[in-house]
Amino acid sequence: MNTKMISIVFVLITLMTTFSSWASEHQRVNTLGVSKKGQFVAIEEYGYLPTSNTYKVSIRILNVWTKEFVGESVALEEPARRADSLQTMRDRARFLAHGEMTKFNIHH
Repeated sequence: MNTKMISIVFVLITLMTTFSSWASEHQRVNTLGVSKKGQFVAIEEYGYLPTSNTYKVSIRILNVWTKEFVGESVALEEPARRADSLQTMRDRARFLAHGEMTKFNIHH
């Protein structure tokens, strides 16, 4: 990854986690992969939403060059019944996002 892209991803992740903490949500952000030229980055957001007692997972693809999200995003939300449910949802979201990641040549 080049320095500019790393800086943009760092700022994006910092902003996302900061806004999540203000909202009293327990969210995490993870980079799932990057395209070969560094133009596209797959970003996973996941966590617990206390107001609705649910787990939420979303995967979006960021075009770092234009600073816009592209393609189809994946968003899942389910009741937080068991601790291992979040990991199961994350696995399912990654499976569902595999086609979009392939479309944008993102490898993890």
